[in-house]
Amino acid sequence: MDPLTHSLFGVLVVRAAPGQKAAWSRVSSPRAILVGATAALFPDIDYLAFWLDPLSFIADWHRGPTHSLVLAPLWAAALGWSFSRLLRDRSNSRVYMGICLLGLLSHIAGDLITIYGTQILAPFSDWRPGLGTTFVIDPYFSAIVLAGVVASLRWTTMRWARVGLLVLALYLVLQLFLQQRATSMGETYARVQQLEQATSRALAQPLSPYNWLIIVTEGERYHLARVSLAATGDQQPDGAWGWLGRLWTAYRSPSLLNWERYSHFGAPGRERALVQSAWQAARFDGFRRFARYPVLYRVDRVAGETCVWFTDLRYLLPELIPPFRYGMCGSGVIDHWRPYRLRRSTLDERQPLGYR
Repeated sequence: MDPLTHSLFGVLVVRAAPGQKAAWSRVSSPRAILVGATAALFPDIDYLAFWLDPLSFIADWHRGPTHSLVLAPLWAAALGWSFSRLLRDRSNSRVYMGICLLGLLSHIAGDLITIYGTQILAPFSDWRPGLGTTFVIDPYFSAIVLAGVVASLRWTTMRWARVGLLVLALYLVLQLFLQQRATSMGETYARVQQLEQATSRALAQPLSPYNWLIIVTEGERYHLARVSLAATGDQQPDGAWGWLGRLWTAYRSPSLLNWERYSHFGAPGRERALVQSAWQAARFDGFRRFARYPVLYRVDRVAGETCVWFTDLRYLLPELIPPFRYGMCGSGVIDHWRPYRLRRSTLDERQPLGYR
């Protein structure tokens, strides 16, 4: 979820909390809003770890300890204590701790409904649930949160903040219903195609809550379709909207689905053994743990060196370069190859990872 929505959601939760009137009689409203919004942003401080090691960041650190329900009270205590000192209001440190806890919990909840996965039980478990009901940037979700915050500030009552949370909950129920509809389309496709033991999952997509990515998993093969549950016919892109128009029309009506096929290791051939070896390389363990729907992105050969690149279907969007493209590059024995990443929004600019 984007930072602005995280901070606003934190404020909304704080303003809707039971007993907030009693607490805020001791802490001014502007201070409570500042503390709640800041605490709601705090878990993403783990982004600083990206500069140390991008592969370890996506595999282990992002949405890890700072996003843990187990550790949330400890983070809240540390943040609340810090705010009470910074604001020179030490007598209300417990109030600040409570506000921080609400902000932290709002952030964790906002991330749980996306697809990345959140280690809510860290450090005791690396389990990463991710509902996938909501796209990471959802303008409807953000608008509901913003409206709830504005209304609660305008009429200075927790009632409107709670109304905002209620509307938000109803919106999430709608998304769950739509997700189930899209998932059932994948299950129907698997039955018709006689794909034994195949599983179906639908992931929220940009622009509309009716847009879904359906992934049918059949062993190491994937069948993928993009559906708009609101579309009724063939949609033609409007040239005036450019890539945004093409992105919108990539999601087709349920009766006109275009199923694409992907393979974890690419098409059968001489390179398959090389691709499998690159995937199983010891130094590529981080990406193996990160990816949920890994597929071969491409194989490059430049200046006597070979690079085998992989990506994750969760982040494959029409008209956009996938953000997560990691691979192994080298020559000779695969054990001597080195992990790399392709920098975001570039076609070929690669960055070495780890140490030689």
